[in-house]
Amino acid sequence: MKKTVARKVRGIAACCLAAVVSLQAQQHLLLASAAGYKKPVGSLVAAFEKRSGLRTETIFGNLQMVVSQAKLSGEVAIVIGDRRFLDKLGTALTFSEYVVLGRGIPVLAFRKGMVIRSPGDLLTDTVRSVFIPQDGKAIYGIAGKEALASFGYTDLVAPKLTEVGTVPQVLSYLLTGEADAGFINLTEALANEKRLGGYIVIPDTAYTAIDIVAGRVAGFESSAPAGDFLQFLQSDTARAVCAGFGL
Repeated sequence: MKKTVARKVRGIAACCLAAVVSLQAQQHLLLASAAGYKKPVGSLVAAFEKRSGLRTETIFGNLQMVVSQAKLSGEVAIVIGDRRFLDKLGTALTFSEYVVLGRGIPVLAFRKGMVIRSPGDLLTDTVRSVFIPQDGKAIYGIAGKEALASFGYTDLVAPKLTEVGTVPQVLSYLLTGEADAGFINLTEALANEKRLGGYIVIPDTAYTAIDIVAGRVAGFESSAPAGDFLQFLQSDTARAVCAGFGL
């Protein structure tokens, strides 16, 4: 009789533990983002956690890596990045809805001690090295190459051009002085304004428009944390955060 009661107690305890674990999973949100938006996404997550009390974890990297992690883990509910890239994923990863965070703006930044007043300065002997994100990994690599083509500088700048993986990598070379100039986004330029020599905004006629969105991964339609986060992104608080980071 005592063994039967003990088994029942253990069974009830196991059910209670499973219920607690399930509840914790429902209250947890995992989102992934392009590395170039680490600072605004971090600020958005902090504001969301303060408002909702929901724990949120983040993954950052180039979008190809981010998408691979999302697909393999099956736990990423939200992906933040360029809509054009996300739309091209096809069946690799699908999204049930998008919320627009803002417009991505490419800039030509330059290191301390360097002065660039226009894209034409890239053709001078003063600028010896120009870094750009890989166009297969970062939308700002595509935008940078589109801009060079629009200006007619593709072949002229080619001997000075070095491709690296992501926007943060381009930024790191600028901050260490290993690159004279580089294509990054306005978000990173604003966040590091005092550490750079400066930057110039690329005219929007020189590249294809970049829409930065938060996409809900298909399969997470019933996820309350994901829905709450997307709703938060449409609030005045979230819009102010995005605007402050150049989106």
